[in-house]
Amino acid sequence: TAGNLDAYFSVETKKQSITDQKSSGRCWMFSGLNVIRADFAQKTDSLTIDLSQDYLFFWDQLEKANLFLQGVIDCADKPMEDERVRFFFKAPLNDGGTFCGVADLTSKYGFVPSSVMPETFSSENTARMSSLIRSKLREYGLQLREMVSNGKKAAAIKAEKTKMLATVYKMLAMTLGEP
Repeated sequence: TAGNLDAYFSVETKKQSITDQKSSGRCWMFSGLNVIRADFAQKTDSLTIDLSQDYLFFWDQLEKANLFLQGVIDCADKPMEDERVRFFFKAPLNDGGTFCGVADLTSKYGFVPSSVMPETFSSENTARMSSLIRSKLREYGLQLREMVSNGKKAAAIKAEKTKMLATVYKMLAMTLGEP
């Protein structure tokens, strides 16, 4: 019951402004960056730093696009009805993630203040942007499967995948801003 609740905490962070994920599935990123932000506040005595979720989201989406395209290539010899192939094409991209994802992304790309890369309409409302990129990735996935089926060399497939990722990069830059 509420009357028996122990409200004592052994570790308390300094109060900071609240971050709002709005209409996106980035709770994992917001909470991860808030942990980093709290640690930063403890070490620097700065309670005003806001870290850019938009920046990390850009790289998260590009990494997921790369994973999808590579997964399609790796399974290109399997029929479309194969469980893994169906999985890839059903959900080539999403907002979701884990705290480990924040750690991996910040290790690879670092992080920046939100003043450097602020939220955009598309980062706060991810449904339309994600739908467009998912559609493009499915199109690209079918093209890659066809290349493998036609016996194209691995170097040609890799070069095509790189071009495809460049297009996804441009789509992300137009909707989220360029890092």
